[in-house]
Amino acid sequence: MTAVNAELAGIRNYGNSAAEVSSRIAGAGAIDLAANIAALTPVFGAIGADFLAMFGVAQANHAKSVLQLAEHYGATAVAAHKTAGEYEGIDDAIVADLGRAGGETA
Repeated sequence: MTAVNAELAGIRNYGNSAAEVSSRIAGAGAIDLAANIAALTPVFGAIGADFLAMFGVAQANHAKSVLQLAEHYGATAVAAHKTAGEYEGIDDAIVADLGRAGGETA
């Protein structure tokens, strides 16, 4: 059997980092598409209406993808903290079992 050594603080630190990344990506992806299009309309005028329509679609798709990436990092953070908690719970249970087997109460 191969030994497993899980550094719980490291796993939790990774989870904290992933949560921070998620928050920052979500902030970067929060755009006001309507305001952007409204600001560009006078610049492009009627001639650029088709471009602005396609630009709006592209921006909406980009924002959706950025928010999906933020969700991924958020889920990674949750998984890291859950994993650390499960390792800790298993270790505590093993210590208690060994203590009982040795005649001690944990």
